[in-house]
Amino acid sequence: MWKSQHWTQTLEHEGEPVLSLSQALPLPVEERRPDRRMERYYRHLGELWKNRWAAVLYPRACAALQEARAGSRPFLPWEAELVYHVTLERDGLSSLYVDVTERQNGTRPLTVRTAETWELRSGTPKTLSEFFPPRLFWKKPIIEALQRQALDRLQGGESLLFEDVETRVASYFSTKRFYLTEEGLSLFYPMWSLGSPAEGIPAFLLPLPTSLQKLSPEKS
Repeated sequence: MWKSQHWTQTLEHEGEPVLSLSQALPLPVEERRPDRRMERYYRHLGELWKNRWAAVLYPRACAALQEARAGSRPFLPWEAELVYHVTLERDGLSSLYVDVTERQNGTRPLTVRTAETWELRSGTPKTLSEFFPPRLFWKKPIIEALQRQALDRLQGGESLLFEDVETRVASYFSTKRFYLTEEGLSLFYPMWSLGSPAEGIPAFLLPLPTSLQKLSPEKS
């Protein structure tokens, strides 16, 4: 369904590399009209990040190089990359997420994740609400389930989540941050929103909604 389009570039300042850039964009293999719609989406996403790297990250990297020179300190070139992961392809749906990671002079990397679940026949993204029965308060049980999982992680000492994680789960919840897997529905949160950046991107797995049970492998 998807092929990778790779792009790399190294930006220099006064002859010294300061910023290494790379992208692996997911592009549809076929060329139907719906596939072209999905291709435009990811090409646009790639250009948005290229523009940010050139207009924002590159000047900062140059300034960091000058500061390192002034202090006679070593400078490590900054890095930025875009990669994607396909998490499910079945029954006319394709789910994948894109991670953009920036590393500044050897510091802890920061990652931004976006995700889409595509209906391949139309080339349009599915919304989270489409996977649940049409009722008014469908989000409440989802948030409560996420809160229970977050509290279990916090109380079990297996994570670096903040003490007020229950409140944060509700405050930072977004219906746009999800993707499908063979194991269920994965909902994720931005770095820093629920805990230390060492926690990475917090993700929680919920059972597939009834409308998607057919996606699960049939039991023999």
